[in-house]
Amino acid sequence: MSEAGCGNCHAIPGIPGAAGTIGPDLTTIGTQASTRRPNMDAATYIRESIVDPNSFIAPECPGGACPPGVMLQTFAQTLNPTELDTIVGYLAVLGTPDAIPLALSAVSAPLDISRTAETLTIPAVPTDGEQPDDAQIALGRYLFFDERLSGNNSLSCSSCHQPDRSFTDGRQLSLGFPSTAYFRNTPTLLNAARSDRLYRDGRMDGDDLPTLVRDHIAEAHFMSADGRLMVERINQVPRYVDLFVEVYGGEPSYGRVLNSIAAYVRELNSGESPYDLYLAGDKGAMSEDAIAGLELFEGAAGCSSCHSGPMLSDDSFANTGVGTDPAMLDDSERAATFRRFMRTLGMPNYRNLDTDVGLYALTFDDADWGSFRVPGLREVDSTDPYMHDGSLATLAEVVSFYNDGGGSGQTAGLPALGLNATEQEQLVAFLQALGSDLPEVEAPQLPPYGINALGAG
Repeated sequence: MSEAGCGNCHAIPGIPGAAGTIGPDLTTIGTQASTRRPNMDAATYIRESIVDPNSFIAPECPGGACPPGVMLQTFAQTLNPTELDTIVGYLAVLGTPDAIPLALSAVSAPLDISRTAETLTIPAVPTDGEQPDDAQIALGRYLFFDERLSGNNSLSCSSCHQPDRSFTDGRQLSLGFPSTAYFRNTPTLLNAARSDRLYRDGRMDGDDLPTLVRDHIAEAHFMSADGRLMVERINQVPRYVDLFVEVYGGEPSYGRVLNSIAAYVRELNSGESPYDLYLAGDKGAMSEDAIAGLELFEGAAGCSSCHSGPMLSDDSFANTGVGTDPAMLDDSERAATFRRFMRTLGMPNYRNLDTDVGLYALTFDDADWGSFRVPGLREVDSTDPYMHDGSLATLAEVVSFYNDGGGSGQTAGLPALGLNATEQEQLVAFLQALGSDLPEVEAPQLPPYGINALGAG
């Protein structure tokens, strides 16, 4: 419910920061809902109110009668079935004896600072530089999952970089701050510390992960948090304060938050893949089709001309001629986000843009129009969809795209590869062999706010 932004408008017990004063107070909605519409139980009414909010207007909002259209109409599209079921189940018991009890005290167990599975992966390519200690990584991990770092307690880093989706979100175009539709596909965080440049347009140095974290926390179209408010929230969590003192010798600060999350992200690495094992001499690690695909990758298909090196990217920039779907900007919120972003980068004609210009927004060099950073291919099989705008859903579509020279309307001059159907399948088999056995990641139990007696502390 925090991720969906319900607390922006509603007061909801048990949801951190949910103290909205626009929509009805939901403290006892589990008992009220069954009385709203004839022959409709609480769960059915709540579900209808979420997916079709104008079918019945609740009688009372904090400011008086609820007006039509007060609730967003898009939750049927933005919530998946599991998320919808979870929200309905939680709300349907509020105000009943089955309601989930609230934690109203600061008493909680000390935070666990042991390394978890995703930070223990032995990287296929050894890392360089000083390694953060376990406590700093653990602190960063807690903060990575904590929605209190966003402006309205609704988003965490893990909202878009979801561990069970290889630290992507699986959407064609990502969703930012509640009601903000973003215009690029969310890249994986796996191996992010191994890139020379960060972001799809390469606007940040790869060695500056803390600044990347800051951008996502502070920028309006991501988590939209004021750094001072965020630090104050963290200071109200006694266990966080304890861990900051242990790690840094002092209280929470903006810089220490950024460094902690960056330390966690640095440890998100790929392990050995069948491809790595094959190169190390285990000739049975890849299938015959994958081996044939490797030969095509390095030969007739020419993939290795850009996808080279340990991460299978040369960190260059390329224009693949992917044409942005004009319908992308039919969404007024997405269009506003897109143009605000381009204005921030200094684009002189940002009001008239209808395509994502890529590297050009940084260099203003005509040759860079539509160029994006060549992504690494490790874990590529589990980080769909593909391209900067998520326009290709499967690896088979990616291979077909390049095989056809980019298809109709191609502007980048890509040559057709001329691979037959079997060769295309072999190339896909090789790409699938670039994935490692990623560990399951369980979100941590976040520490509660402290509620002190008046005058104490």
